[in-house]
Amino acid sequence: MMDRDYDVIVVGGGGAGLAAALMASAQGASCIIVEADGKLGGATAQSGGVFYAAGTQVQRAAGIMDDTPQALYDYLMTLNRWKMRPDLVRYYAEHAAEALEWLMELGTEFPEQWLVRSGVDSVARGHSSQGAGSGIADALINAAGAKGIETAYGSRVEELLFEDGRVVGIRAAGAELRAPTVIITTGGFGNNPQMLQRLYPSAACHGDWTWAVHKDVPFVLGDGINLAESIGAAVVGHDCGLLLPTSGFSKSLEAFLPPWIIAVNKEGSRFMSELSPYSVCGYLLNEQTERRAWAIFDEQALVQASTNTKYLDPYNAGISIPTWEEPTLREQVRKGRVKVANTLRELAEQVGIDGIALEQTAAVYNRDCANGCDSQFFKQAPAYFPVQQAPFYAVEIRSAIIGLTAAGLDIDSQARVLDGHKRPIPGLYAAGEVLGCFQGERYGGGGLSIGNAVVFGRLAGIEAARDALANPEGA
Repeated sequence: MMDRDYDVIVVGGGGAGLAAALMASAQGASCIIVEADGKLGGATAQSGGVFYAAGTQVQRAAGIMDDTPQALYDYLMTLNRWKMRPDLVRYYAEHAAEALEWLMELGTEFPEQWLVRSGVDSVARGHSSQGAGSGIADALINAAGAKGIETAYGSRVEELLFEDGRVVGIRAAGAELRAPTVIITTGGFGNNPQMLQRLYPSAACHGDWTWAVHKDVPFVLGDGINLAESIGAAVVGHDCGLLLPTSGFSKSLEAFLPPWIIAVNKEGSRFMSELSPYSVCGYLLNEQTERRAWAIFDEQALVQASTNTKYLDPYNAGISIPTWEEPTLREQVRKGRVKVANTLRELAEQVGIDGIALEQTAAVYNRDCANGCDSQFFKQAPAYFPVQQAPFYAVEIRSAIIGLTAAGLDIDSQARVLDGHKRPIPGLYAAGEVLGCFQGERYGGGGLSIGNAVVFGRLAGIEAARDALANPEGA
C-alpha cells in the first residue's frame, strides 16, 4: 500500500481550492490546502465578487422566472462562435445555480437588487455579493475552518511527485507530502511577465502599460501551469483572457470608460459605444490600429461631467477610482499625458490621428447629443455632452489591464488534467483560472471567473476524493 499523508492535496487556497477542499472533505477524504501566500482567499478575495448563473432563487426573487441553464449555455456558445468546450460549458450552465446556492448556505449574501446584466446577454445573471470578493472568500474560509481542513501557509509548491505514471504528491520547501490525488487551483499568471509573453501576447504587447487586477495577490504567477506542464500536461487557450481599458495614468482599476467621452481610433472614427460592457470593450479596443484609441472630450464635459463617477461601480463592489475626475485630468495635462488643443484638427495632429475624420465624427455625435441620442452606437448615457467647446482634450487608452488569463491546463469532464494527447494524467485534477479550456476567446460576463472557480473546484474536489478513496493503494 502506498504511503499517504492525505487522500487529497489541494495546491492553492483561493476560491477554487477552498471549494475543492470542502467538497473532498464532504466525501470523507482527508485533505490539506497548500498555499504559497500567508493567507487564504487568493484572487477571489480581491475580486468584485460577482457570480454568473442562470435559474437561481435570487433571479426568481427579482422576478426573473424564465432564465434557464440552456439559455446560459446557448449564450456562451454563441458569443464564442462555438469555439468552446461544449461539455464543460454545459456542465457549468447546469451546475452554476447549485454552486451559487451552496455559497448562500455557507453565508454569502447575493442581494436580489444587485443582480446585473454583466455580459452582452439580455438577462441579469451577474449575482453581486455583499462584501464583494471577501463576501465569497470569507464564507469559504470559515466553512473550511469549521470542517477542520488543514492548511499549510507560506508553502510554494516546487514539484509534483510523479511515479509510475501517476501523481503521488508534492514537494514544497524541500519536504514531500504524499497523496493519491492532487488538485491544482493556483489561479492565473497575470503577474508573470515571461508567461504573459508566451501565453498572452495580446496583453504583453502593451509593455509598461500592462498589469493585472490581482497585482496585490503575490502568487498569481502561473505556478500550477508550470508544475503540470513539467510532467506532460497540455497547455491550451493560447492568447485568451480578459483585458480592460486604461488611461495608463496609474495602476488603478478602470473597468469602465466614462459615458461623457467619445472613443476614436487612429482613423478618427468611433468604433463602439463608450458604455460597452467590459466583457467586450477591451476586445474592441485591442482590435484597433496600433491596439490603441483616444478618449476625446471638451472643456464643458471636463468641468460638468467628470465629477459623476457612478458608472465606475455597476456591481456594487465599492470601486471608486478618480482617474477621470477633473483634478486628475488637469494634473495629467500638466504632465503632458493628456493632450489639449484649441481645435479638433490641432488635437488630431498632436496625437497622430485623422483630423478630418475626427471633425466629421464629432459633428455627427454633436447632432446626436442635441437630439438626446446616439444614432450610431446607441450609447445609453445619463447625459450627452457634445464635443464643441474649446479647449479639446485627448487621452490615450489601451486594453492593458489583465482582468483574467484564460490560457492554461486542459481537463476532461471529471476535472482530470489532460496531457498533450488528451489522456488524463492519473492523480491530477485542476479548477479555476489555471484552466485554459473553459473561458474561450470572449469572456461571457462578470462572474464567470468566480463561477469557474467554484463550479469546477467543487467538481474537482468530488472527483479527486472518489479517486483517492477508491484506490487505497494509490494505483
